[in-house]
Amino acid sequence: MSAENREHEVLHAHLHEHADGNVHNHFHRHEGGDQPHDHDGGIMHVHGDEEVLPEHAHVHGAANRLILEAEKVSFSYPRSAKPVFEDITLEAHAGTMTAILGNNGAGKSTLLNLLAHIESPTAGVVRVCEKELSSMGRREIAQHIAYVTQQQRIPHLSVYDEVLLGRKPHVSWSITENDRAVVAAAIERLELESFVDRYCDELSGGERQKVYIARALAQETEALLLDEPTSALDPKNQMEVLRVIREITTQTSLATVMVIHDINLALRFCDRFLLMRNGEVIARGGLEAITGEALSTAYDMPMRIVDVDGIKMVVM
Repeated sequence: MSAENREHEVLHAHLHEHADGNVHNHFHRHEGGDQPHDHDGGIMHVHGDEEVLPEHAHVHGAANRLILEAEKVSFSYPRSAKPVFEDITLEAHAGTMTAILGNNGAGKSTLLNLLAHIESPTAGVVRVCEKELSSMGRREIAQHIAYVTQQQRIPHLSVYDEVLLGRKPHVSWSITENDRAVVAAAIERLELESFVDRYCDELSGGERQKVYIARALAQETEALLLDEPTSALDPKNQMEVLRVIREITTQTSLATVMVIHDINLALRFCDRFLLMRNGEVIARGGLEAITGEALSTAYDMPMRIVDVDGIKMVVM
């Protein structure tokens, strides 16, 4: 099937219930799918305007709108004599991908936990859409911020049901056709259609990571946080997953922030950077802020940046 034909088709996800009580999910796509249509067995699905899947459920303003902000935040563990970091500021704007880089123990994942309100800062404030996280409940935060952590409990759930959990912050009484359409789109984005009926604990680490990212995309938030999103992926899937995240960030005006150790992947896909060493900020800003000198300071080893076919890369 040509890419041109696929552009005019609509992807749907439906529940089918059999006489024996078994229920399964069914994906299908065809032209004119946003009109009432019949399926084999006489099942009718009607898709009103509110159920036609948009690229993103939120209406965004200017592309450069400030979405997520940590203002002069500090963090210390209880009974620890030394803070993890002090007075760090980070801003994530709509349509941008921010990479938090630095050596092991720099405080990168801790900063991400503050942005997700998993931990609370000992000083400073974190805001999403101009509202302080400390004044928000878990459900409200989850409607604005999706977080894919590095360590996840492996559930005995089907891939489809795991991705469907991303809709939990938005579900009031029951799952709607729009919820299923959003899930179907997330599954298609990560090319997981052939895995929908498999259990997550049967998948490889890389396959599961793609499921978790799909679940976060199904959450339809303004901000997306990722802690080492490519750590379990082979090089081909690293490129593909980050390409999808980059596309969605741009197309839906997401504010994406990720901790990543692969500097070259960060340079290739991100446009904003926070470079840390042992709790201190070495550099922040756009691509111009990431210099060989700054990287050498952050990682305590000689590094330089070279241009390979128009792509900036780090050599050591």
